[in-house]
Amino acid sequence: MTKIKGLQKLTLLDFPQRVACTVFTGGCNFRCPFCHNASLVLDPDRAEGISEEELFAFLEKRKGLLDGVCITGGEPLLQKGIADTVRHIKSMATL
Repeated sequence: MTKIKGLQKLTLLDFPQRVACTVFTGGCNFRCPFCHNASLVLDPDRAEGISEEELFAFLEKRKGLLDGVCITGGEPLLQKGIADTVRHIKSMATL
């Protein structure tokens, strides 16, 4: 299960020329001095999370409005279950 620590419901910057949302995960194995999400990296359990079910419900309501989903962190690829989460998100896309 992916630990989702935040959701930005609209971004016009993170997916160029597309309307998207941004999902934030917690934790990272780097300590970059320029990190803009240091609180998610250094103390991910402090951030209140949302469940995958809440994320999927949000995305279901936004079908046809969002062109993409950006997943960032922390480091998303450290999350157990991230591949399943991404597959589920991708399966929700309309062709």
